[in-house]
Amino acid sequence: MSFNKYISVFFKRRKVFMPTISGWLMLILLPIIIVYLLFEHTYDYLAISRPTSSDILVVEGWIPEYGLKKAIDYYYKYNYKYMVITGVPITQWAFSSPYSNMADASARSMREMYFRDSIYTVSIPSTIVRDRTYTTAIALKMAMENGKIPDKDFDLYTVGAHARRSSLMFRLAFGNYKIGIVADTDISYTPDIWYKTSYGFRIVSSELISYLYSSVFFRPNEDEIRSEIRIGRDIDLIQKQRFSKDKEFSDSLRSPLLKSDIQLFRGLSYFLIQEKWKIKAKISIDTSSPIFKMPTSTARLPEYRKYALLSFKINDTLHDLTAFQNMDLLKKNPQSKYLFLPFKDKTNSISSYGGGRFIDLEIADNDSVTIDFNSAYNPYCAYSHKWSCPIPPPSNYLNTFVDAGEKKYH
Repeated sequence: MSFNKYISVFFKRRKVFMPTISGWLMLILLPIIIVYLLFEHTYDYLAISRPTSSDILVVEGWIPEYGLKKAIDYYYKYNYKYMVITGVPITQWAFSSPYSNMADASARSMREMYFRDSIYTVSIPSTIVRDRTYTTAIALKMAMENGKIPDKDFDLYTVGAHARRSSLMFRLAFGNYKIGIVADTDISYTPDIWYKTSYGFRIVSSELISYLYSSVFFRPNEDEIRSEIRIGRDIDLIQKQRFSKDKEFSDSLRSPLLKSDIQLFRGLSYFLIQEKWKIKAKISIDTSSPIFKMPTSTARLPEYRKYALLSFKINDTLHDLTAFQNMDLLKKNPQSKYLFLPFKDKTNSISSYGGGRFIDLEIADNDSVTIDFNSAYNPYCAYSHKWSCPIPPPSNYLNTFVDAGEKKYH
């Protein structure tokens, strides 16, 4: 068998078209034209402006202050009636800033710019670290549903190349709502030649990629996002309380610590905040028991009365705790809804204070109450012997490990 015949067993001959000189020229020019059009029109494509006839202006709170000033001018120029600012958490200077999110910070800036109409703010919790634009839109939707903000069509005000992606995220969140978009100019680079500076190239190119990706692949679950927002807000509230408590403990005028311990104080220790420790309990009110003197760590005997039995489950096991009312507090304020819930559990003297911990509750308007063990705190006796603290009664011992709330000092 000849060589050609041997080759023909495995291969067959086909005609192949090769580019002519004109063809090669076209193949060279085509990508150049595409790149030129991409550079020339990408910013205009992303920085879209299509306002509606709405009277609500929603401003993205992350935009720089020159953008906030121009948003105010735009608000008055087109006769809007409602100013709404959305915002993400402040993750830098969080310990020194008086604001926890950009919505409240931007609202304050607008006030300093002499904006006198009402400002509605909507923010997302610090636990949200991805898909924040969409999550912000859902938070706004929830605020509208709760009646905190007028529930109707609106215009979204933003800056630069972020506009088209913001518009997409808000349209995904709001469905049939008519949402306009207004893009202010980003002065941190020249829009017409955005590709001539490293910052402009990075911002515009990343926004283009993000928009294309979101258009094709982003399929959010709204119910999950709503749940994350609610849980995150609970976590933020507890974190805020813990931060305030640390500040109090480090203040020599307010601290329950001994003077010698204040300089060494570096913050209290806590268990990780977990949603599972926010437990719904059935409340059985019974105030028929006589007033009694509750034992304390000293000779002091404050008067309390039993208010209700709280029944709940931890890991499918039923537990009971008794909630008390302080009689001195009731005498001062008969309308007080404060309930005192002292308890002990298996973590005492191991990872939590040996004398037990406390939870503050309010009288419920129905037959159930939520016990948030994440908010459990130590009595002052955990920090210094000079304090007198109630001792949890034996009936309020939970025969389980409650790995939630404040840990033992030191």
